[in-house]
Amino acid sequence: MNKQLTILFLLATTVCQAQSQISAQDALKLASQNRPALAAARLRVEEARATAKSLGALSPLELAVGASSRNDVGATDQDLALTQGIDLFGRQRSAKALGAAGVERALAAYRAEASELQAEVLTAFAEAVSARHQSEVSNELLTVAEGLFNATKRRFDEGKVAELQVTRASIELERAKQASELRRADFAAAIKRLSGLLGARADTLNVEPDASIEVLTSPTVDQRPDLLELKAEVLIAEAEAKVASVSNRPEFSLQLVRSPWGNDRGYFVGRAQITWAIFDHGRARNESRAASLKAEAARKQLLDSTTKAKLELEATKIEIDARQARIQRYEAILGSARELVAKSQKGFSEGFGTQIDVLEATRALREVEQELVEARQQLSLAVIDQYKASGFLAEVLK
Repeated sequence: MNKQLTILFLLATTVCQAQSQISAQDALKLASQNRPALAAARLRVEEARATAKSLGALSPLELAVGASSRNDVGATDQDLALTQGIDLFGRQRSAKALGAAGVERALAAYRAEASELQAEVLTAFAEAVSARHQSEVSNELLTVAEGLFNATKRRFDEGKVAELQVTRASIELERAKQASELRRADFAAAIKRLSGLLGARADTLNVEPDASIEVLTSPTVDQRPDLLELKAEVLIAEAEAKVASVSNRPEFSLQLVRSPWGNDRGYFVGRAQITWAIFDHGRARNESRAASLKAEAARKQLLDSTTKAKLELEATKIEIDARQARIQRYEAILGSARELVAKSQKGFSEGFGTQIDVLEATRALREVEQELVEARQQLSLAVIDQYKASGFLAEVLK
């Protein structure tokens, strides 16, 4: 007997070690490590940074070498020339600002991708937690049904109750078994869906039945991806307006040139060159105006979206407060419901209670447990909505 108990203990220990209990943060960390979609979003940020560096780079150092078959035809002082453009009039600075704005837009896009992934993972995690809790509740109710059936069968054998009550107890026991099997299947399916979002094997994952998602204490809307993207659009439009306004400014360069190849003795001289488009037929002015209008439209859109986002965040707080209060009330009722079941079982087993008392107490416990599980899941979903409304992003996803 001791040997069998030892084997069962070792098997249980092995299963517990194989399945790691994960929290919400653990789930997000696994998703951050394993999901290619998030890696792709990070690469797009790096792409934007590389683009910004290219836009803000200095003008290239140009080497010009040429020769003609006749010395009197073709270039005179450009047979050999080294030219370096110098940004005296702000062309490169404005291009650099445009590149920096592009990086901000890429970062906003990354936060949008990460925020969507976070919501998916946390929703699946909340469903898995709820399914685990439902499974444990069904197992608890199965134990109650088994106790009721055994007590009824014993009292029937003693001739104290009718066979009808044994049939009724067996029906309740079969219903409890079916409910337990269904809840176990629901939990397995929830873990399977969660594993797909985390990029991990389902048989290595498990969740606590009372795991929760942390509520934000003082959230703001400053980090919402859609608002950050609109802010980036404003920056891009302002940078485009600046680029357009400086596009007709002079270009300045320094040159080192050699005398033509035909000279018996070559010599080098320095040269400063300014090139200026003195009339562009209104192109720069209209491009700058178009970009300015684009920036103003983005500001108006940002103002409208910010107002809606703040109201949305306030609405999530109302939902969270209501669900937290509901959970507290159900937790207070749950203790009384369990005590009622225990007393009714004891009374029926000892002969001064009825089977109806046990069935009614069990039904009440089932309803309270079910509503408590639903209330906790609704709280988790409300917290996820709070994350989305505020733009909160877990540290492991940043």
